[in-house]
Amino acid sequence: MDRDEARDSLNKPLLLATRESSIDESEFHDARNSSSIHNGGSSIYFDTKSNLTNSMITTSAATATAGAAALAASPTAPPSSSAASSASSASSASAQTSSTSTPTAAASTTGAGSANPRSYHGRVSLLSTGTLFPSTRGIVDTLPHPTKPCLLYADHDPLAAVSHICLLEKEVASSVELGCGGKLPPHPKLYLQFSVVHVCQPLANRGDAGARLLKKLKKGAQLTLPLLLNGGEIFQDGIGSTSDGQTTNPTYWSSTLDCLLPEYIDEVIGEKNSLRPKDAVGNYNMKLFIQRHSELPSLFHQLLNHPSPNHRMQLSTRLLDLLKVINADLKTFEGPYLCGAQFTLADIYIYPIVELIVVVLSTYRNFWIPPSLTSLVAWYDTVSDRPSVRAATADRMFESKNTYCYERVHRNEYLIEVYEPCARNEETLFARLTDERGRPGVNAYRELDEEDAELRNRSMCEKRSSCETCVIS
Repeated sequence: MDRDEARDSLNKPLLLATRESSIDESEFHDARNSSSIHNGGSSIYFDTKSNLTNSMITTSAATATAGAAALAASPTAPPSSSAASSASSASSASAQTSSTSTPTAAASTTGAGSANPRSYHGRVSLLSTGTLFPSTRGIVDTLPHPTKPCLLYADHDPLAAVSHICLLEKEVASSVELGCGGKLPPHPKLYLQFSVVHVCQPLANRGDAGARLLKKLKKGAQLTLPLLLNGGEIFQDGIGSTSDGQTTNPTYWSSTLDCLLPEYIDEVIGEKNSLRPKDAVGNYNMKLFIQRHSELPSLFHQLLNHPSPNHRMQLSTRLLDLLKVINADLKTFEGPYLCGAQFTLADIYIYPIVELIVVVLSTYRNFWIPPSLTSLVAWYDTVSDRPSVRAATADRMFESKNTYCYERVHRNEYLIEVYEPCARNEETLFARLTDERGRPGVNAYRELDEEDAELRNRSMCEKRSSCETCVIS
C-alpha cells in the first residue's frame, strides 16, 4: 500500500460518518432497527439487520487501521514489511471478530474477552437480553435493544434521574455530531446512545414487565434500581429499591455520595469525560461541591417523612442553611453552573432533589426556596432549560402512563401524587393496597382516600332532612 492508498483508506469511514451526519429528525424513525458504534468518540449509524452494512463498517475501520500503520511507518516512503504485516493482521482479526461475535459481545466496552466479569455485580443472563433465543424477542420480556446500554429505572426516582440526565447529555452530544443541532429524538426508542426500561416496583407482584425483567437479569440476585446494563455487565448504585417490590419509598437516598453510575457513564458512554472538568483543579472543585452538598437528599427525605412538627422545623432550618451554602458556592466561579461555564456532575447530582424541594416540599411542608437566594434560583432555571433536563422532567409519555400505578400526567402533579404516601406516613398502606388491587394508570391508595371521603359525605347527608347530591331511601 503506497501513501495515497493509505490516505484513501483513512478517509473511507469518515465518508460514512459524513454521509450520515446530514440526518434530520424526520429520519429518526429508522433508528429503531439501528445502533451505533464508537470510534474515537464519533458515532457511526448503521442497520443492525444488515450484515452487509456491519461488515462494510468493520472492514473500513480495519482498513483505516492498516492505512494509519502504513503512514506511521514512513511519511515519505511506502510502508515497511513489518507495518504491512501488522496492518494485515489487524484486518484479518477484525474480520474474524465480525463473523464470530454475538451482538452483546460486539458492543461490549467492558469485560470483553475476559474470563471473569469485570463488574462486581456480574454479567446479564442471555435469556433476558434476547440473545439466547432471538426468535422470542417481542414475545417474552427482553431488553429493548441487545447492544445499547440500557437503564432500568423509575421516572420519579431522584437517584435514577441523575443517571438518566447523564445519559441524555451523551445523547445530546451525539445529536450534535450527527448534525441534528443537539435536538433529541422525539421518542426514547430512537436514542442512539442508550435505551430505557421503566420499572414499577410497587406492581412487582402484579405482573409489571420491568420488574419481571429485573428479576431475570441475574438468577438469585437482589438487584436494585437504578441499574445500568452495558456490554453484558451489570452496574448499579449502592442503594435503591429491591426487585422484590417490598421497598417502595422513592426517596430513600441518603447522600449524593451514593451515586456510582454517573462517573461510569461519563467514562465509557459517548464522549469521554464530558461531564467532568478536564483539569485536575476543576475536577477537585467538582468533587468538593458534591461532598459539600451531599446531605441534601437526606434532609429532603427527613423533612418529608418525619411525623413531628417540632422536628420538622429544625430540619427546615438545616435544609435552608444548606441551600444558602449552595447559593454561595454558585458565586465562587463566574458562570451559570457550580464549576463555572461547564455543566458537570456536581450540578446533575443535586438538581433532582432541588426539583423535589420546589414541587413536593412546597406542597406538603410549606417549604419554599427564598427568592433572596438569587444565584440558586437562576441556576435552577438555567439547568431546567437544558435539553437533557427538559427530556428527563417532561410530562409523562405512553410508556410511563402504562407502567406506573399513578394517574397524573403533568410532571409536577405526578410528583405530588407519587410522594403523597411518604408525606402522610402511609407508605405501608400504599404498598398493601397497590399489592392487592393496583394496576398501571390507577392509584389504589388515592381510590381508597376518595372512597373514605365519599363515605364521610354520605354519613353527613344521612343526618340531614334532604340532600342534593345523593338519594337516601
